[in-house]
Amino acid sequence: RPRMGIGHSITDHSRRSSISESSAISGFSSASNKTYVHEASTLVLETIENGIKRHFIVPLAIAQRPRWRRKGTKLHIYNDHTFIAKHLSGSGLQCSICMKSIPRRPGKQGYECRDCQLICHKQCHIRAPQACPNPTVLSMELTSFPVLTERDINLVN
Repeated sequence: RPRMGIGHSITDHSRRSSISESSAISGFSSASNKTYVHEASTLVLETIENGIKRHFIVPLAIAQRPRWRRKGTKLHIYNDHTFIAKHLSGSGLQCSICMKSIPRRPGKQGYECRDCQLICHKQCHIRAPQACPNPTVLSMELTSFPVLTERDINLVN
């Protein structure tokens, strides 16, 4: 049975995604409005604060917002793969999951697992049939976002 990384199976998803639906983060990024989000995978925001790498689980409700309040690298975790959206250069690239070509175009048109270099379409990452052979997600210390204050709600909306 596929695992989503971070110790959750697909059947555990509803519990995982509701870790804190009333959570938020601070900082600001307008680049987040094109984040591909799928409920079957876990979105984790990787930041460096005071020289320390931190990982925050992003609740689905926050991930679907057009703007976030913290900058960082978005990691899409599924089946122990740590996918990062990338601009994939070169011709003839093929999705490792559906075996169809990945078209060349501006922007980040696909995902690459930073642990095993598996390349796929964004929408195909949740169909990765096998767990990552070199997972680093298992050693991540995951933190949920701090609870929103009334001021934060007004700033986000």
